[in-house]
Amino acid sequence: MRYLYIRTFAIIFAGVFILSCINRTAPEHEDDTARVTGVVVRNVQHVHKVQTSGRLMPYAELKLSFKTGGIIDKISVRNGQDVNRGDKMAVLDLSEIRSHLRQTELQYDKAKRDYERVSNLYDDNAATLEQYQNALTALEIAETARSIAQFNLDHSLIRAPSDGKVLKLFAEENEIIAPGHPVVLFASSREQWLLKVPVTDRSIVDINIGDSADVRFDAYPDEVFKASVAEIAGMADPYTGTFEVSLAIAAGTRRLMTGFIGKASISTARISEYIEIPVEALVEAGGREGIVFRYSDNRAYRERIRIEEILNDRLLVTGNIQAGDTIIREGGAFISHGQKVIMHEP
Repeated sequence: MRYLYIRTFAIIFAGVFILSCINRTAPEHEDDTARVTGVVVRNVQHVHKVQTSGRLMPYAELKLSFKTGGIIDKISVRNGQDVNRGDKMAVLDLSEIRSHLRQTELQYDKAKRDYERVSNLYDDNAATLEQYQNALTALEIAETARSIAQFNLDHSLIRAPSDGKVLKLFAEENEIIAPGHPVVLFASSREQWLLKVPVTDRSIVDINIGDSADVRFDAYPDEVFKASVAEIAGMADPYTGTFEVSLAIAAGTRRLMTGFIGKASISTARISEYIEIPVEALVEAGGREGIVFRYSDNRAYRERIRIEEILNDRLLVTGNIQAGDTIIREGGAFISHGQKVIMHEP
């Protein structure tokens, strides 16, 4: 019996000792109030911009050819050469064309003599009205044939239509070429260039002729070229489904070349009003949806937003927050919905 009492006493003593140790080592209850910083959000008006890129082309790009076919006698230019208005670039062998012109001139001279003879006879009542009219018609036909032959001779020589550059030659000397087949790809060196860029159907409805744009080229990375919308395609490209927009660019003193790739930012006429928040306030994001914490009555409340635009360190959003609300900028990752918080100045 005595052994049983001692054993019971030892168990009780051990339990009391353990409880006393727990009481001495248990930490005091800590305040779980989080410390955060916030910012008051505001409405901003945002001009919608379309970001795209495309290929630089001359304002006027022409495929020059001969009116008639024949053997190319001489090509006086080379790829990449600068030319002045009126410079001779290519000419056909004119032997056959000049012979044809001479033939039409002789036919005209004969028709003119016949007409004059019949006209004199008609005045003397020695020729009929029909003979007079036939002679006049033959003269007009011969004159028309002579004009056509002269026109063909004039267009058997390719001259530069303006100051510009030879982009590419499609033929060589001594080749036989058909009428209208391109010989020279010519680019006018007017002040303006065109940047042709593709635009989606979602963006094309916001773009109008005359809208301004900023363009950058890798060749001049620190320079922004001002441009404006000059042309808008009336239909989508059947292969890409995009619409082509041409931006007119003033080259100024800079040397631009066909084929430069330019990155364009087109300012449209559409203006929307959004809530502006700092990007650090975003605690969760998936696609265009996000979560921020709104501060009210010393507590934090989760609010769902939609991200409309990303501007460097700022977000333009819509959703369950309004202008004048305070949202938590720092500390939102460590709190939960409805938790009590202490707002500190940033």
